[in-house]
Amino acid sequence: MLAHLGIGLTARLLLICYAEIQDKVSEVQYTDIDYKVFTDAARHVLKSESPYDRYTYRYTPLIAYMLTPNVFFHPAWGKFLFSILDVIVAVLIKRIVSLQYPKASVSLCEKCALFWLYNPLAIVISTRGNGDSLAAVLVILSILFLKKENYFLAGAIHGLAIHTRLYPIAFSLAMYSSIPSQFDCGKNSFSKLINLFIPNFKRLQLVLGCVVMLTCLTLLFYKLYGFTYLDESILFHLRRRDIRHNFSVYFYQQYLSYFISSNVYQRVLTIAPQLILLFNFSLLYGSSRHLLFCLLCQAIVLVAYNSVLTCQYFIWFLSLLPLCLPDLKIGRQQCATLAFLWFAAQLAWLLPAYWLEFKGRNTFMYIWLQGIAFFCANMAVLARLIRSYQPIEKEE
Repeated sequence: MLAHLGIGLTARLLLICYAEIQDKVSEVQYTDIDYKVFTDAARHVLKSESPYDRYTYRYTPLIAYMLTPNVFFHPAWGKFLFSILDVIVAVLIKRIVSLQYPKASVSLCEKCALFWLYNPLAIVISTRGNGDSLAAVLVILSILFLKKENYFLAGAIHGLAIHTRLYPIAFSLAMYSSIPSQFDCGKNSFSKLINLFIPNFKRLQLVLGCVVMLTCLTLLFYKLYGFTYLDESILFHLRRRDIRHNFSVYFYQQYLSYFISSNVYQRVLTIAPQLILLFNFSLLYGSSRHLLFCLLCQAIVLVAYNSVLTCQYFIWFLSLLPLCLPDLKIGRQQCATLAFLWFAAQLAWLLPAYWLEFKGRNTFMYIWLQGIAFFCANMAVLARLIRSYQPIEKEE
C-alpha cells in the first residue's frame, strides 16, 4: 500500500508540473480560477487584511491561511497540499473499510483505497487547485471517529467540515440517527421516524461537538472580519447563481432571470426536492450499518440537484463511493456502461460550454439540454446503486 501511495502522490506532482506549462501556452488554463482567488486572498492575509478584500473569495478564511506559502514559498504549494490531502483520504478509506467489514481481507480494503487514489477525476481536481479535498478529508475523518464511537470528536470534525464547505450539513441527520437509540420503538415507518430524533448521551455528544466547533469558528471569524465573513462564506451560497460553469438543470432558468431578484417561492421549490430526498435517505438508511451508503446517496442527490454544479463537486460523492464498494453487487459490464453513460453526458456538456466561454457563441440552450441529460445520467447511476446495494451482513 505504501508503494501505491508514493505512486499516487508522484502522479499528482507530475500533473502539478504539467500545469505550469499548460497555463503558459494554452488559452484553456489547467489551474482552476478558484486557486488564483485563494492565492490573492492569502496575499491579503499576509498583509493583515481581510481575505474578503479579494473579490469573489467565498470561502472560510482557513483556506487563505493554509495557502499563505503560495505567496512567500512557491505558487504551487496549495496544489501540493491538496494532493497530500488526497492521499490521506485513501489512507482513511482503507481504515474505515477495515472497521466496517471486520472479515474483509487486506486486499479488499486496499482495493477500495486505490479506487480513490487512482481516480483520474480526483487527481485532476486536486492538482487544478480545488479545495474540496480538504472537505473530503474532514467528512471521511468524521465517519472514522463515528465508527470508533468517539462521538464528541466526530461531531467536532463534522462541525469543522461544515465550516469549511456547507454541504456536509446535509449528512448531520444520518450521522445522528446512525448512533443506536436506547429505545425500541418498533419497525414500522412511524416508529422509525420517532426513533430518528430521540436523543441519548452518545447522540448529544455528537451534537455538542458539532455545535461547539461551529460556534467557536463562527464567532472567531465574525470578530475578525465582521458581517462580511457571514455574507461571503455562508449567506452567499444560499443565493448563489452561476450562468457559465454550471452543469445544473437550473442553469437556463438562472440565465434568463439573472438580473431579476430571487423569488422566495422559487427558491423553496428549487431546494424542496433535495430536502425531501435527503430526509428519506436518512429515514431508510439512517443506521450504523447503512450509514456509508446513506451518505453516498445523499451526496449524489446534493450534487445532482444543486442549483450550481461544477466538476469539483464530484468529489463529494467520489470520496464516499469506495467505502461502499464491498456492499455493491454490480457486474463489470454494468459498471463500464454506467461509467460510460456518466462520462459521455459530462463530455457532451463541455463542447458547448467551451464554445460559450472561449468563442463567445450563444450556446446557452445547448448547455441547458446537456445539463438535463447529465442530471438523468446521475439519477440512472443512483438508481442502479440502490438496486445493487446488498449489505454483506444483516443488522442485528
